[in-house]
Amino acid sequence: MSKRVNIYDLAVGGEGVGRLEDGRVVFVAGAALNDHLLVDLTEEKSRYARGTIVDVVSAGEGRRKPLCRHVARGCGGCDWQHLSEEAQIEGKISLVENALTKLGSIASPDVGYVSGPETVRYRTNIRVGVKNGRAAYRRSRSNELVQVDDCLVAHPLIDEILAEGFFGDASDVTIRVGSRTGDRLVVGEPTAENFRVPDQVPVIGRNELRKGADAYIVEEAAGIRWRISANSFFQSSPDGAEMLVALVAEWLTDHDVGEQAMVDLYAGVGLFSGTVGDWFKKVTAVESSASATADAAHNLGSHVAIHRVPVERWVPELADVVIADPPRSGLRAQGVEVIRKTEAPHVLLVSCDAGALGRDAALMTSSGYELDRVDVLDMFPQTSHVEVVSGWVRRV
Repeated sequence: MSKRVNIYDLAVGGEGVGRLEDGRVVFVAGAALNDHLLVDLTEEKSRYARGTIVDVVSAGEGRRKPLCRHVARGCGGCDWQHLSEEAQIEGKISLVENALTKLGSIASPDVGYVSGPETVRYRTNIRVGVKNGRAAYRRSRSNELVQVDDCLVAHPLIDEILAEGFFGDASDVTIRVGSRTGDRLVVGEPTAENFRVPDQVPVIGRNELRKGADAYIVEEAAGIRWRISANSFFQSSPDGAEMLVALVAEWLTDHDVGEQAMVDLYAGVGLFSGTVGDWFKKVTAVESSASATADAAHNLGSHVAIHRVPVERWVPELADVVIADPPRSGLRAQGVEVIRKTEAPHVLLVSCDAGALGRDAALMTSSGYELDRVDVLDMFPQTSHVEVVSGWVRRV
């Protein structure tokens, strides 16, 4: 039996939040703030439930018709297509404010907002499933695949591969392009057998990469040509990477952080070590990925000492500044403890999950740091994903 639900909040993960008559919280994908909905419950627990929209009885002011035709077909690749640009901005700021307040115990955080790259055609790296040999995205909270031949947020160099590509019996495919160089690369899992893609597009299977095969693209950002291997992480676009560096550089400049020693944790291919790292006499880059550390060695100057080791196992060194860009799970207690042992008076944290930021904020505070500034950098329009840059100052 369908239930009437009023949506009063948006949760980390993008779902709308309402409350059932029995008091339980209900999470609803595709909901907008102040929607009045009729929903069918798909999952029920003692304290919460999940539901799908049967009917929008009354739309919230932030609801719009999705820009992408695949949303109506069930594609879950962009979970906030149904929200206006203004509603997306307000939602992301609210997600971060709530995380810092409820999880980080930080009272009344002042969260800034910086618009990112273009709102469409911005992504230079996507991962898709494969259905009948063609690219497909998953439905929201499901493994069911929806076949697509284009993508509203993918760079045009990717769109051509989606339209023309045939991917055999692969389970999923990663497509990576260099928007400023024209480089392209297609990676098949578990193999790339029987792939058909546009001419001059390299193809490689994960099985080949595991055996040591080499495959990479080159991208330009912040005046540097970056080698990015198939297994290495890079930001969703070079424009986004440059805006991220600019935010970091602005904060470092405002705080006159010195020029002796910088530590770059979860350094990846060296984005921060290779840019603001040039301001320091000594830079230590810590990264666990074999491919990323190899790329960093290629991309960075000789003044950067690269340590291939998990951050949690790295022996901390004294630093003027620590920049940390951890995975979605965040720093967690071990990462924060490593930062504390560097005795760095200034720390910049780049978080790609609001919940992880909130938990890390509580740990940073308990380790003697105060939140000085926090900004949402909107690098993922049409989705609930956030990129947050927060600056921390050690209490004396």
